[in-house]
Amino acid sequence: MSIVVSNSHGWLLDSCSYIDESVRRCVCARDGLTTPKYFTCRFNRQYFNLLKPHIQDKQNVLTSTDTQSAENGEHVKIDLKTRKKRKRKQHDLNTGEKDAREYHEKIQFVVLEGSQALAKAGRQCGYWTEALPSLTFEPISVQECQLSTLCDMAKQLPLTDESLLAPVQTLNRDDLDAPLDLFNYITENPYDITYEVTLMSERYLLPPRSRFLLSDITRLQPLVNSGDKFDLIVLDPPWENKSVKRSNRYSSLPSSEIKQLPVPALASPGCVVVTWVTNRAQHLRFVREELYPHWGVEVLAEWLWVKVTRRGEFVFPLDSQHKKPYEVLVLGRCHTQHTVRSSAQDELPHQRLLLSVPSILHSHKPSLSAVLKPYIRSDPKCLEMFARSLQSDWTSWGNEVIKFQHSSYFTREKVEDSSSVSETRD
Repeated sequence: MSIVVSNSHGWLLDSCSYIDESVRRCVCARDGLTTPKYFTCRFNRQYFNLLKPHIQDKQNVLTSTDTQSAENGEHVKIDLKTRKKRKRKQHDLNTGEKDAREYHEKIQFVVLEGSQALAKAGRQCGYWTEALPSLTFEPISVQECQLSTLCDMAKQLPLTDESLLAPVQTLNRDDLDAPLDLFNYITENPYDITYEVTLMSERYLLPPRSRFLLSDITRLQPLVNSGDKFDLIVLDPPWENKSVKRSNRYSSLPSSEIKQLPVPALASPGCVVVTWVTNRAQHLRFVREELYPHWGVEVLAEWLWVKVTRRGEFVFPLDSQHKKPYEVLVLGRCHTQHTVRSSAQDELPHQRLLLSVPSILHSHKPSLSAVLKPYIRSDPKCLEMFARSLQSDWTSWGNEVIKFQHSSYFTREKVEDSSSVSETRD
């Protein structure tokens, strides 16, 4: 499980361990061998080896950085003072900046208090350590195909009649090298083991019971035509902002296009909808006041993902004018006249924190599967939209949906005896 600590403030998460759970048992393509090759994997720890804040702020940390105290094994009292610095005058701020400041002032003490409590609980259970292993970060060269570019090329081709009638294609374990049409069909690994397969001349790890559609927003027909209704839908939209435009790291979507996503057609009655939102007040207001009402989703809660280093420090000072150490999640539930909430489902709490060490990989969000489990029905159908990785028992969609499943992101641990591994299917 990814949950290390759970209390009234929220959860301390170990995202890397969650990823590892799906690759404990793997099998690779036979490559001409008479028997399959089994092995275990781990996600490369270097991607979560964040030891220091991006911007140092000695007064605004969750844990002590006092060298002598650390060497003596002592825990120094947490200093929750904010930095003293010259702040821009209120009349110098535009409307968006004023709204962002007002929101930050409203939630900053919730972030401080909750993060302190979660960090303390994590230390008590041995999760945080002052004595860190000596890991040297070296950039890893990852040879990936340009997934988003391929999606642009593929959408020029018409959808096949077969994909409209039978939109799901299943991985064939007896012929793992068989070609798959990733752009017109939902691809499914129905087995209880991770398969390493070759897709578009690259090696990818497909978790057990995972499904995905590689496409952009214009080619969602296979997902809609599948007939699946989901109990949980998580979205991480590529919001428009100046930083994205300058860096040209990925294509963004205007709010008007995000609004056209077929969430109502994909949601079951009572479906929980979760949207990651940037810290721009304009985007948060759009989700709450326009997007969710358009989809028939009632806003129920706002949670905060708080990003910390492996020592428990905020990755950015809490009062930083440039970037904040948290991101917002807006949670709601689809309601219709036929909606009946199961007595086993808890009410979504209004405010909770998700505290974790972030991946250094861009837009690599922590999984919400474990923390949302009490708020959806048992044995749910779950969908992630704008995904960049796969999860067991989830359907994932996006134009880079298998990006972080590339085998280069994983380290191979050991080879297992094939006779000790069983392959089953739902």
